[in-house]
This record gives sequence, structure tokens and C-alpha cells, in this order.
Amino acid sequence: WGYDSDNGPDQWHKNYPIAKGRHQSPIEINHKEVHYDHSLLPWFASYDPGAAKTILNNGKTCRVVFDDSFDRS
Repeated sequence: WGYDSDNGPDQWHKNYPIAKGRHQSPIEINHKEVHYDHSLLPWFASYDPGAAKTILNNGKTCRVVFDDSFDRS
């Protein structure tokens, strides 16, 4: 799933039947059942900003588009 026209919210119900109408998210996080795990280390992501062509934050996701000549494997 994603946010493009071919896999966006209007299409989610095809693979996730509950994701129709007001229940559009393919996942459900029940905040009453979520507990903080103090043993987890902080999560972070890093990248070489010199290799990033564009950085997009649309409020739903963050996407970094890299120069294709840069090897990130």
C-alpha cells in the first residue's frame, strides 16, 4: 500500500478489506494496548545529504530521492 493513485487509500480495501470508508489504515494501533518498551534503543536514520537530490515530507511519509550514481548497498 502507499499513497499513489494505484495503491492509495482508495485502493487499500482490495488487499485489506477492513480498510474501507472510515477505517482506511491497513494497520490499527490500539493506543490502550501499546506500552513503551524501555529496553528498545532509539531509532534513527542517516544518509549523506550530498547524495540526496530531493527530500519530500508530505505529512504522511518522508521520502529521500538519491542521485542514482551513488551506491547505497
